[in-house]
Amino acid sequence: MTKTKDRLLKHYFWPNCVIDVEEYVKCCDPCQRIEKARDKKKAPLKLIPNITEIFSKINIDAVGPLPVSDKNNRYLLTAICMSSKYPDAIPVADISSVSVTDALLAIFSRMGFPREFQSDMGTSFTSNLTTEFFERFGIKVTHSSVHHPQSNPVERFHRTIKRLLKVLCLESGNDWEKNLPATLLALRTITHESIGFSLAELVHGKNLRTREVLLYEHWVKPQETDSPVVEYVFELINRMRKCQELAIERMTERPEKINLLISERKETPETESDELGIPYPTSDPNVYDFEEIIRDSALEERLSLSEIHLRVGSENPNTTVSNFRFNR
Repeated sequence: MTKTKDRLLKHYFWPNCVIDVEEYVKCCDPCQRIEKARDKKKAPLKLIPNITEIFSKINIDAVGPLPVSDKNNRYLLTAICMSSKYPDAIPVADISSVSVTDALLAIFSRMGFPREFQSDMGTSFTSNLTTEFFERFGIKVTHSSVHHPQSNPVERFHRTIKRLLKVLCLESGNDWEKNLPATLLALRTITHESIGFSLAELVHGKNLRTREVLLYEHWVKPQETDSPVVEYVFELINRMRKCQELAIERMTERPEKINLLISERKETPETESDELGIPYPTSDPNVYDFEEIIRDSALEERLSLSEIHLRVGSENPNTTVSNFRFNR
């Protein structure tokens, strides 16, 4: 919902647009069917070193088996850059060592050869063929902890891409491979919460043109300004450098803010209360636990005797507490 509002407000606005977006998302049947309940219990996040060079470390994993696509593919080999969070995914028929190395070459043709590579302990990534493949290209290989997928951030990307593919397949057919390009475009052009920019902005220096941008340009028809190539290149370099600096600063601050929110939202025993903050043990708001009230030493300052006209209990409904005194 947050990403939908962020994308819309970049180009459009109308009165109550935020409320309209929230109602639309809440009423979206495919989204509600696919959405997973959030876990309320969260552990504090551990700060990890930020990687400043784009595509220097890439995390790889495989998704599947999925339903067989029209091109007889059942798996997705996914990759995510640990610096820019830029994602990529290659459909493959199987996850044998040969298929994995071929898919890695396709990914490296767009991202370049990384310095470091992280994956789980799957046989596709630990076989002799893939090990020799990484050694020949000078790639350092690290593996995630066994039975602990949370140590590989690409697992969170799996959850997102599978949810989007499910929603698109519910609307436009069961061939997930046809919906993969649209899914990747959406993930690359939305603003990432942890870095404050879209993933395309960090990699290309500008966001990609999407359908809402095309509609906006059709209405507004912005004028194009010509600039020399050298001037454009230097402006692009400066813009990307500034984006990277701001993204690193944002990624450094975000875990601390999340840990603060988690500590504030720690579960506490829920007690019913009225608008004045007086606890009562039953569903009847007129029956109060006066021992608890007396223990609250600050309550006398918040209430005056003229404000207390409540029944002590249901056994004697005519009894009032107009002469009630707080005993310290």
